[in-house]
Amino acid sequence: MPQSEIDRLTEAGRAHLLHPLVEFKKYEQQGPRIVRGGSGMRIELADGTQMIDGLSGLWNINVGHGRSEIVDAVADQMRKMPYYPSFWGFATEPAIRLAERIVELLPQERELRHVLFTSGGSDANEMNFRLARLYHAVKGHPERQKILSRSWAFHGATRGAGSATTLPAYRVMSEPDPLHTQTAAPYCFRCDLGKTLPSCRIACADDVEAVILREGPETVAALIAEPVMGAGGIIVPPPGYFEKLQEICRRHDVLLILDEVITGFGRTGQWFGMEHWDVRPDLMSFAKGVTSGYLPLGGIVVADRVYETVRDLNPDGLPWMAGLTYNNHASACAAGLANLEIVEREGLVENARTTGEYLREQLQAAFSGDARVAEIRGIGMLAAVEFSEPGTTDPVGGRSGSFPQAIATRCAKRGLTVRALWDNLALAPPLCTTRDEIDEIVGIVADAYSEVA
Repeated sequence: MPQSEIDRLTEAGRAHLLHPLVEFKKYEQQGPRIVRGGSGMRIELADGTQMIDGLSGLWNINVGHGRSEIVDAVADQMRKMPYYPSFWGFATEPAIRLAERIVELLPQERELRHVLFTSGGSDANEMNFRLARLYHAVKGHPERQKILSRSWAFHGATRGAGSATTLPAYRVMSEPDPLHTQTAAPYCFRCDLGKTLPSCRIACADDVEAVILREGPETVAALIAEPVMGAGGIIVPPPGYFEKLQEICRRHDVLLILDEVITGFGRTGQWFGMEHWDVRPDLMSFAKGVTSGYLPLGGIVVADRVYETVRDLNPDGLPWMAGLTYNNHASACAAGLANLEIVEREGLVENARTTGEYLREQLQAAFSGDARVAEIRGIGMLAAVEFSEPGTTDPVGGRSGSFPQAIATRCAKRGLTVRALWDNLALAPPLCTTRDEIDEIVGIVADAYSEVA
């Protein structure tokens, strides 16, 4: 792209295009980083600079960049029927086929068999909140309205999903909905309750029950939880956590919503994060990896018992009043089908497991013995390096987030995008990443760390 055109677009971007997670003043000074193309795990900026996409865009470009199969499938569907609303029973072939495919991929004993497609993860979670409340209302308990979520959680940025998001930065000057209540997270390194495994006996799960009892079980509709907490710092729960959590929810008839937005479609080395534990959610949310970001798509999957309750007890003549214009979007579903075909054909779920293990092994080797590296953790193609002052949980330098952010900034200068998450450095390369490419990524991270340290 000619420099004159880059300059013109940069000025237009400064003037007109808003971006999430930027400071407006700084953005006006720096302007946009214009992405022109990409292939595999690399992106290309407008000036020709190549960068390694160490976070798969935003945890979502699972099959990597430049997959023409997805583009061709979308173009073909757009020629036939790009979109038609799914209200009043209208359907398109790609939506039916993708719903069927997702149900086939889910563990059959979970009895998750009913799919609605949304535009992304936030509205998927909003839809599940509405459905959880409807489930209780048709059973004669409309007062069960409250949604529980855990500290360090991210579930979206819309009103309800943003209220379920408990990360403090997302709540600055934006009070959460009072129908949302926070419980402890299974974050063992920075335990909300000041306890340690195994003597705690998974007290973070017990805290969920304590909150249910405090709020009154008759007021609580659902608990939403990520199988692995993503934006909170790639927090993998301890063994037995989800089994205990599920038993608590069932005891109080609180629906369990699993937010598989990040963990779905191979990211954890299984098709879905729930498969690492014996957890059987009542509702599931998904997005991101279902299309690898080639088109916006999310969705929910409803377990038989919830679907059948609403089907059988909802008043006659009253339809499910929860539709959005772009539910079950035909072209987006065509992208999803082509994307899942690539994931299956190329064995990317298995590659996420084995190459993800290699990523964490190489990080361990690179940072072995460094006192400021408190923990290296992850699962599948998810990894986090947690930093703290030696022997403590205090942030390095006394200011939370500044140390990993400095490393992320230097990684970017070396051609690698990673993400600083509070006191962690997060990595989530595309599922197609090779071991040689992992070596390249870890080498850049190690060099950036050395410079900052």
